[in-house]
Amino acid sequence: MKRILALLAAAAVLCLTSCGSAETAAVFTDVRASDGVVTIPTDGIGGSAGFYNYDADGVTVQLVALRDKNGAVHAAFNTCQSCSPSPKAYYEQDGGVLKCANCGFTFSPEEVGVTHGGCNPWPIEGVEIGESAITAPESSLNDMAKVFSGWGGPTE
Repeated sequence: MKRILALLAAAAVLCLTSCGSAETAAVFTDVRASDGVVTIPTDGIGGSAGFYNYDADGVTVQLVALRDKNGAVHAAFNTCQSCSPSPKAYYEQDGGVLKCANCGFTFSPEEVGVTHGGCNPWPIEGVEIGESAITAPESSLNDMAKVFSGWGGPTE
């Protein structure tokens, strides 16, 4: 009887810790610049994509950040270089990858912010990814307002 109870308890713990992690709701955070720099702490970034909204004079410019399987942080603008200016030129988490809502291309976390051109998350000019924070020049985000002016991605 004790063995059965122990097995049931182990199964319940396994289900509670792994079953709930398959689908994680997207997290959206508003960010602001301070002294010309937008800073996103890396301690809250995990394997699920986090979306960061910056207000560029009334236009939402969104960044996406996540960790790859080795724990490295990756960040990019949440719009597709090829599909923009489509309102659906944004990425959503689809399991362990990001998927373009417009064309359906998928990208591993390792590719985010690294791959240039084509259907890829748009790299952030001047971004620095450190141990404790992602920093990006406010001017880079403001420059992207023209790209995001017709963007229709989710913000909350």
